[in-house]
Amino acid sequence: MSITKVACFAHTLNIAAQKLYGVPAIARWAGRIWAMVLWLKRSGLAKPVLKEKQRLLGLPEHGVILDVKNRWNSLFLMVERFVEQFPALQAASVDPRLKRSMERDRLERLSADDLAKAEQFVRVMRVLYTSTICISAEKSSTLGQILPILGKLQHHFTVTAQDSAFTQAIKEKIWGDLSQRYQVGSSIMQDSGVAAQQMELTADDDRGEDSSSDDDTMVRNLGLSALGELFADEDMAVETRQETPQTIAEKVQEEIQRYRDLPSTLTSVNPPTRT
Repeated sequence: MSITKVACFAHTLNIAAQKLYGVPAIARWAGRIWAMVLWLKRSGLAKPVLKEKQRLLGLPEHGVILDVKNRWNSLFLMVERFVEQFPALQAASVDPRLKRSMERDRLERLSADDLAKAEQFVRVMRVLYTSTICISAEKSSTLGQILPILGKLQHHFTVTAQDSAFTQAIKEKIWGDLSQRYQVGSSIMQDSGVAAQQMELTADDDRGEDSSSDDDTMVRNLGLSALGELFADEDMAVETRQETPQTIAEKVQEEIQRYRDLPSTLTSVNPPTRT
């Protein structure tokens, strides 16, 4: 049996996520968050002040996460943690112990508009993040596992009339990249021998040395439930159908309709007979 190797799907998803830096509006917005996080990590006084604000506001005492380009999902994780800790970050930025240093370093304060964009970003990009976790949990993923996830991504990243300009830019950039890498009419998908082949993705983990951090280990452990989270809506629809069994009358009507939908048969070909 021949085995066709295709590019690592999880790595491809992260390449698509990094393409967002090619959108100027997104790059400027993410750059402001990145600068704030970097400053907090470098400041010796920032950590105790931030923890103090977290306790006062009743927030989890989590540290900020810095996006590093050779770490998978780090952009999503940085923004997600920013959304979680935004009240504490705002309180810390106006604290007299930090405010003067921030002004001296000309650090731009983050606004409510930045938070609104971050919430949109997390809402849109969570599916991509969860898809990466699903694939990373498998040592060697088959095409049968990839195609449903790819279909989910295509549906999720389709632009709708309700999308804001910011959300639309994210969706267009992500799916614009993925659609070029995995096309329905490509030779991989249309190969006449694909039914007799096992399509595997490489299991090479090329995330770099930074991938061994505690944050990344915690995220990797989510792999057991990531698939359920990704297809939660579909599973809920199945459960809803199972919880509402058909009555006898509904089953009869369904059988009659199925009979009516059958193609007609010519009497010259199959004439009725008496029994």
